[in-house]
Amino acid sequence: MHRPPSIILFERLLWTSFAISVVTTYLAWNDMMAEIEHGAAGMRSSTAIGITMFIFAVTLAILAALWYAIARRGSNVAKWIYVVLVALGTLQTIASLFEPNSLSTMWLGATLLVTALSVGSAAVLFRSDAVAWLAGKGPVDPGVFN
Repeated sequence: MHRPPSIILFERLLWTSFAISVVTTYLAWNDMMAEIEHGAAGMRSSTAIGITMFIFAVTLAILAALWYAIARRGSNVAKWIYVVLVALGTLQTIASLFEPNSLSTMWLGATLLVTALSVGSAAVLFRSDAVAWLAGKGPVDPGVFN
């Protein structure tokens, strides 16, 4: 069965937001490590870096699993897990706006862009073709009867 346009758009938005996150993390890596070293009381910097990398790997694994379940397997349960995670991330972004000096201008701009893309990727999962896909009722190809 062919994937509907909304599911293809979901994939593009999801992976674009992830790519922007990776690039932004790369560009801000030194600032992040300085902040971790400053805030990691009693912890070696290598341990803090290891924990950061572990969290990044787990995040990627969860994102990839949800992408696969939604876009390739048509899982409605995965859709709702993804929607809840996007909502929590959006709330976290909104909360970070009220913390002075918490984000640099570049980081803030990237965070807002990634959040907007994530919300967009979750929103397209509620379009009629995506709902049908996730319910297992994909469109019937009229050419199948020829």
